[in-house]
Amino acid sequence: MLRFLHYADRALALIEKLLEWFISILVVILVAILALKLIDRHLFDIPISAPDEYAKIALVWVTFLGFALAVRANVNIRVDLIEPRLPPFAKRTLAILFDLVLLILASVVLVTGWPYTEIAMDKIILGTDLPEAVPNAALIVSMSLIIAFAGRRLIARLRGEAIAHGHDQIANPD
Repeated sequence: MLRFLHYADRALALIEKLLEWFISILVVILVAILALKLIDRHLFDIPISAPDEYAKIALVWVTFLGFALAVRANVNIRVDLIEPRLPPFAKRTLAILFDLVLLILASVVLVTGWPYTEIAMDKIILGTDLPEAVPNAALIVSMSLIIAFAGRRLIARLRGEAIAHGHDQIANPD
């Protein structure tokens, strides 16, 4: 089991780095599209069709993949009015419960979102050659990553491993 977790941690760390690079590239593409649109509108005509649609697609991917990275880094958005006042056991129980709810929610969204992505393969986004499944696939990929990241974090919590906040490490307390 320890060997599997070691390989899983290495694979998730590699996925995290790839996601960071992919998101960076998407942000550059998004900025380039918006800059081209600005130039097209105010300076001279640039023959780019449907820049708004490409920008929307990039933004959808950045948003969903960014959320998956937030889950990986354990920096989920949540209200913590009560949590700081709880004893350690209650905090740990609450964190485990939160991870379980996140896993269930991500699984439901993944299962229910899959048919919509399949249906969207036959529809083309207006002004582009891309099927509507391209932005929908961001949801599928993101939920799959969230299941992997939250699942590993849940295993770490159940094993009593320390989980760094804002970092990609799960440290063994031994």
